[in-house]
Amino acid sequence: MAEKGKTGHRRRLRDRFLAGDAESRSDEMLLELLLTFAVGRKDVMPLAHELIRVFGNLSQVLSASHDELCKVKGIGQSSIALLKVIDFIQSGSASTTAKLSLPNRAARAIQQELFENLPNEQISGQLSSNTANRKPVQSKEPSVSDRQPVTENSSSTASIVAGIPTVPQRLSQSSKKQLATRKSTRRKFQVSNGYLLEFDQLARILHFLLEHRDAKKISRTALEEDTGLAGRQVEGLISMGAAMGLITPGRQVLTPVGLLIAEQDIFIEKKGSLEWCHYVAAGSFRNLIWFEIFNYLLAEVSPMTIEEWNERVRIGFSDKYSKLTIGKGFNEIRFVIDAYMERNFSRLELLHRSSDERLYRRRYTQFVPLLLSAMIYDFCATKETHLSQIDEMVVTPGSPAVVFGLDAASLRQQIEGLHDRGWLRYETTHNLDQIRLKPGFSVLEFLTAHFEDREPHEDTKPSPGGFFQ
Repeated sequence: MAEKGKTGHRRRLRDRFLAGDAESRSDEMLLELLLTFAVGRKDVMPLAHELIRVFGNLSQVLSASHDELCKVKGIGQSSIALLKVIDFIQSGSASTTAKLSLPNRAARAIQQELFENLPNEQISGQLSSNTANRKPVQSKEPSVSDRQPVTENSSSTASIVAGIPTVPQRLSQSSKKQLATRKSTRRKFQVSNGYLLEFDQLARILHFLLEHRDAKKISRTALEEDTGLAGRQVEGLISMGAAMGLITPGRQVLTPVGLLIAEQDIFIEKKGSLEWCHYVAAGSFRNLIWFEIFNYLLAEVSPMTIEEWNERVRIGFSDKYSKLTIGKGFNEIRFVIDAYMERNFSRLELLHRSSDERLYRRRYTQFVPLLLSAMIYDFCATKETHLSQIDEMVVTPGSPAVVFGLDAASLRQQIEGLHDRGWLRYETTHNLDQIRLKPGFSVLEFLTAHFEDREPHEDTKPSPGGFFQ
């Protein structure tokens, strides 16, 4: 039965590839198809995900040395042999020995610096103890708007294994547009500027911006004069507001969501406001420490003390930042912990401390339905897709599932409720397990409906993209 199940899963992957399914051409899906021919179990997606996480993309997985592949848990000699054979055929090398011993100097030469990585090109795991030796990693999500397209060589790889002819691959118009508009995203190591997240002080900033909502740009000097706060504190509060998606950095004006919250809940005390601000802040790749805490340290690592978190930061970023900058990172960790244990975010009861001072996260399931809908629509908008697989969402950093600690079962339960309300479709027939968005809804409409205490209207224009992409 197990062999039959494994074969059936392999056949489904193969059929999806042959049918020209765009998602089947992602690095991770191609690698999963490859591994089904070598690994004696049905579910090889976690293994494919780990390989992409460690090496960065399919090409670098194939070109990795035997010793490097052996270090990945779950990879055996059969898998390594298969990957090296594919690499040998694809590259046309004259000698397998020469290819296997070739150092990855060329790969390292073209690696982007940390500040050049895009939100979905670098998933969590950056803080692990061997980060300094790792290559850049990419998200498993196949439909991320800013990832590189799968090349023809990648499709050839799966064709060789499946015993089928190569299917030529062309870039869609949307992919060409995404590549043309691709921009680097600079990660912000320090959001707080050394200050704590005092919501009453942030409210003073939001109030001034609300009063000048028609301005195209507001100077920090004007904010300092109006609030009476020190320049560095104003800078820190603006940075915090931007990290939560409320303020447009550089221009110091309210975002559409910032305007809603400033009008309806300026002290950010209500559950819905806190849910949204947490989702944006913890899910934004730009907010380096905030993102790593909720997408890696609390999601994938056993509970640790603050000191152990500091050590992870020190080791994980020692090759990227100076000791002075990393020291500021320790302050940033304290900033996040304080925000979730002493400030307004504590009302979500996400972060807890055990009797032995270890920090851990409790799964959050008491969502405001309209807010969860907004998060899902926003998350899909950042990927420029109307579909999302449940199993993919629960492991994709920055997703509502990961930043709130949901597993597949609890996410399905939440999605079923939204499906019953008619706000999205949850498709389960014919072995599907996916979310399909309804084109008449938008992120801003869900948020506005929440604050106006009404049902969302289905005839609104779909969102063009996520609020923090």
